[in-house]
Amino acid sequence: MLKKTHIIASFTPAYVLTGNLEYGLLASIFGTISDLDTMIGLKHRTVTHSLAFAILAGILAGYIKPAYGIIAFYGIMNHIILDMLTKTRVQLYWPLKSKRVRIYQFSYDSVIPNFLIIMLCLTALYIKAGKEVEKIALNPSIKELLNFFNLNFNLLLFS
Repeated sequence: MLKKTHIIASFTPAYVLTGNLEYGLLASIFGTISDLDTMIGLKHRTVTHSLAFAILAGILAGYIKPAYGIIAFYGIMNHIILDMLTKTRVQLYWPLKSKRVRIYQFSYDSVIPNFLIIMLCLTALYIKAGKEVEKIALNPSIKELLNFFNLNFNLLLFS
């Protein structure tokens, strides 16, 4: 998948489910960290695309804060699962097995799957935003404030 797909596809569920922007941003970082493999001299989609790497990263991040461990594991696994939808397989069971696996076989840059994932995420974020606005609007203090402004605005407008 494309980098932007990895970023939004890891951010969205973390943010929508927790309502925590920090967790969403951390998930995005961990959702892209697997692709640093080639920058550090590793073969692509091997070590950093494995269950062992996701578990190790989760344990290490969990030492900082337990929730970070969950987010790290989630972000990396999200990346791996998305890459398993592409033609180039991943070494999910490294170091136990060198066999590469995949779920489907899109090209990593195929327009349709990347577009659909991004649109699904944007839709979820839109729905989340609507629920947040609704929560704010239903807050009695906010309702009172809005009514006050609406009443005074109408008085100004029609007097």
